[in-house]
Amino acid sequence: MNNDKLDALIKRIASEHSIVLTKDDPILMMHTLNEVLLEQNEKAHAELLHKYEAILQENLNQWQTVASKKANALISAQQSNFSKSNDQPIDQSMQLISEKIRIAINHEIRDLTRISRQAAIMNLLAAVLVLISVVIVSLMLL
Repeated sequence: MNNDKLDALIKRIASEHSIVLTKDDPILMMHTLNEVLLEQNEKAHAELLHKYEAILQENLNQWQTVASKKANALISAQQSNFSKSNDQPIDQSMQLISEKIRIAINHEIRDLTRISRQAAIMNLLAAVLVLISVVIVSLMLL
């Protein structure tokens, strides 16, 4: 302890308690010992505080990593669900479009089949008429 502080302490004790102490008084030794212990205690507390801050920072980093992983997993799951929910209407729309195309093609095939049948019947009738005409002409010529 420096002399100025010690002199200030001796004056304070004298003024507050009306006791005069000398620099070699054992009470001042106890005061100095208490100051040394307080300084050591302050250093120990500072070191503990530093360690505690380091542990808190490490835990915060770990928590941030875990939280980020969980958030990314939740976002991925949500995107997957959103994709699946969007895929269903798209699949339904594709099925509906395919069904409409199939129905339209079947309708066109039926129409073409009906027209082909009618053409075949007309060709058959024309062939029969030609045959009848040939027979009639043959009979007349004979």
